Amino acid sequence: MIPIHDINAAEFNRLRVACAYLFSLEHAKNTEFLRSLNPVSVKKAFRDKAKRYHPDLHIHESKEMLYQRKERFLKIQESYEHLNNYFRENPITLFAQGAGRGDIIAVGGAKGGIGKSIFAVNLAILLSSIGSKTVLIDLDLGGANLHLYLGETALKGTINDFLNKTVPDLQDIAILSKYGPLLIGGDSSQLGAANISFNQKLRLLKAIKQIEADYVILDLGGDTSFNIIDFFLAADYGIILTTCDPASYLEAYNFLKVALYRKLYRIFGTESEFNERKNSELEYLIQEFILRKPQSSIKTIQNLLALVKEKHPSHLSLINEVVSTYHPNLAINRVTDQCNVNEVVERIKLISKKMLSVNVKYLGSIPYQPEIEVSVRELIPVVAKYPQGVLAKKARNFLNKFLKC
Repeated sequence: MIPIHDINAAEFNRLRVACAYLFSLEHAKNTEFLRSLNPVSVKKAFRDKAKRYHPDLHIHESKEMLYQRKERFLKIQESYEHLNNYFRENPITLFAQGAGRGDIIAVGGAKGGIGKSIFAVNLAILLSSIGSKTVLIDLDLGGANLHLYLGETALKGTINDFLNKTVPDLQDIAILSKYGPLLIGGDSSQLGAANISFNQKLRLLKAIKQIEADYVILDLGGDTSFNIIDFFLAADYGIILTTCDPASYLEAYNFLKVALYRKLYRIFGTESEFNERKNSELEYLIQEFILRKPQSSIKTIQNLLALVKEKHPSHLSLINEVVSTYHPNLAINRVTDQCNVNEVVERIKLISKKMLSVNVKYLGSIPYQPEIEVSVRELIPVVAKYPQGVLAKKARNFLNKFLKC
């Protein structure tokens, strides 16, 4: 609730103006309504108005109408921030009793230095800017620096504190960043920070899945360790980022393959949705197939399916289900004039279909931009500094391709 009797006349007038933009003139005149405002009602109103006025959601309209929508949306955004300031001192609540979770998005890729963290941060800011409660989690446990890309140089706590049970809940280490998303940061300075145990990983995954938010974005490390792959597989949407550099896109395919193999290898694991349908003989067959080095012929998923059909025909539909529910998304970053993006994409899609029986969805490419390097040095996210810039437009296109936002 807003303590309207404790604010002066000028501030009370600003409160009414903000309420008029975000709700209506009638609501703004209602003192009891102003007093009863809360973060949930303010957020819902902003989301409703964002869908109505955000220019990116009405690109088919005339330039004049788009300009009017843009001007109106800026006022709505300012009003949302103004009203939200009244609730800044309230504790962050990530878990709501009985609330359903939103979508988990993992950003990965088996090579460091390709821009995963920058991509994840800017994606989170865009989602937050349209009123979606967005939580950004640094799961690059061996090289945690996501907070810096949000302009945060100090953290009150990190994932290590949760894993070590110094704090009981993730919400105890979450901070509200100045650019909108909630941040759960990491700290790689602790010895062995990346080498968490299997039980620690399961506890962390369980906590992540219980977060009450519209979107939870996981920034993953640049390798194919079991921990990284399991975080990737736990997401509703997995984005694999690469560049046109051969070493990078070959590792991107390797990431694709290892993730599918891991999903099959752990088909009956304690964390798997198929755990109750466990068949020990089938589990052994799959694990042996994955670990076995190919002899005279190339090993493909079709080989595995044929083997299951021969040995365990009643479980063929289960293996088909595991493979068919694997939907990786691909994005190409740092594209220059020398890059042949189509060739890279087609090569990855072709080999993924041939070897893994997997259809890779291509989201798009992001050209190399000096403005990104500048924003990193200044600790200001690109989409915050350049909301109509190339990266912002590209990221919005990605979201429109695979999210309903």
